[in-house]
Amino acid sequence: MGDCVRLSEITTDCLSDEEIQAIVYSGIKDNGGFSFYGLVFGNRMLLQERVNTAVSAYKSGRVKKLIFSGGSNGVSNQVNDAVPEAIRMRDLAIALGVPSSDILVEDHSNNSFENVESSFSMISSESLSSIVIITSEFHLKRCMAIIKKNYPEVEVIMIPSYDGFSDHNNWFKSDTSWNSGRSLATYEAGLLSRYARKGKIADLDVSLESVLVKR
Repeated sequence: MGDCVRLSEITTDCLSDEEIQAIVYSGIKDNGGFSFYGLVFGNRMLLQERVNTAVSAYKSGRVKKLIFSGGSNGVSNQVNDAVPEAIRMRDLAIALGVPSSDILVEDHSNNSFENVESSFSMISSESLSSIVIITSEFHLKRCMAIIKKNYPEVEVIMIPSYDGFSDHNNWFKSDTSWNSGRSLATYEAGLLSRYARKGKIADLDVSLESVLVKR
């Protein structure tokens, strides 16, 4: 890859697959770290995969407590399910063997910014030096960048949840239909650039082979 550019400098018209890959998935690496809390982001259609990953992290000792975050009015709730995502995730985790005493529930937030703000507010009285975040791989960079913008002193340990269609090694195999891997990754690339320009997330470096800097 070539020189690094900031997310805010990237134009997102007619991105190639290689450019989307770099914007969305580069720098997403699980460093194997541990933290007391694991923050799990909701998505109505990807709950099981994210809970499975969270439970695995819990059982392997990488986190001591899980925070499930998500309300009932997010964009992924296409069936108008009245039960908040966080409640669904909690119930799935308990069924997989996580004791309720090690689960915190934040069930009012309906987007990633609210997930972070509300979840961090729940544990604001504690001295937080690090946090594990668990979500789909395409969503990890945005969540990390939100935390880095608002809590720059907190180390973010990223654990990707793989679903087999929106991961770094398969998103490009699908068409552009709604909620396909390609549509999710392409949309995410645009969001990252737009939010960085608006100052809503940390303006991360991205290494791109072609020049996409705004002239």
